[in-house]
Amino acid sequence: MKSTAPIHSVYHTAETLIFPNAITLKILLSGKQTNGSQAIFEDIVEPGVGPGRHIHHHQDETFFFLEGKFIAEVGGKTYECNPGDVAFIPKGTVHAFKNIGDTGAKLRYMFSPARTIEEMFREFYQRSQHSELTLEEMAKISLKHGQEFVGPPL
Repeated sequence: MKSTAPIHSVYHTAETLIFPNAITLKILLSGKQTNGSQAIFEDIVEPGVGPGRHIHHHQDETFFFLEGKFIAEVGGKTYECNPGDVAFIPKGTVHAFKNIGDTGAKLRYMFSPARTIEEMFREFYQRSQHSELTLEEMAKISLKHGQEFVGPPL
């Protein structure tokens, strides 16, 4: 494996994908920058929003809750998550989160290894630019990138 050079990512220049009335996603550190070792994202999540329950078959994921109030379900247990809280989700574990506050809430999350997760988010975004992105389309795109939706949102 090729070694990775040190990286400095500048927040205000991060690639930003806006999913109206849902999530603003920033790619803070891409798998391409880290030679695949990890990828880091940030979401600003609108009230009442969160993804369906899903599994990453080949990656661990870590949530860093920054602002607002969330609930997260990890492996069948539900947690109330506040700023400063962290949740680790081993690969193969069913999980989801939801903003339960009245305003936008922020979390960062890291995938290790990166694999093709950023391409999945870009495909969601590209598809959403042409028409409404359906759950069925999201499920199909996700499977190509090692993610499987297994249940409804929280």
